[in-house]
Amino acid sequence: MTIIDGPEHDERPARTHGLPPIGLWWPMLERPLQREVLENLDAPLRTYVVRRIFDLCELDAQAIPRTGVRLGVNERAYIAGWMHAVDWS
Repeated sequence: MTIIDGPEHDERPARTHGLPPIGLWWPMLERPLQREVLENLDAPLRTYVVRRIFDLCELDAQAIPRTGVRLGVNERAYIAGWMHAVDWS
């Protein structure tokens, strides 16, 4: 008998908010859209921004979440580290 681990044992991080990993799309996101996101990191992302993220990651548009998408704690921490490392002017 073989036991297969369920999703709770999966080593991949769960995407609870529906966005691909931020390390893939943030560096490619156009600066005006980055500025928009930076204006309020806690606000839901506009549908256009989410659609652009999926385009950049070459993901199926059918997979775009229908509800308000917000950055999670890890995404906000990534952006904070990125802003610290990059000359943002």
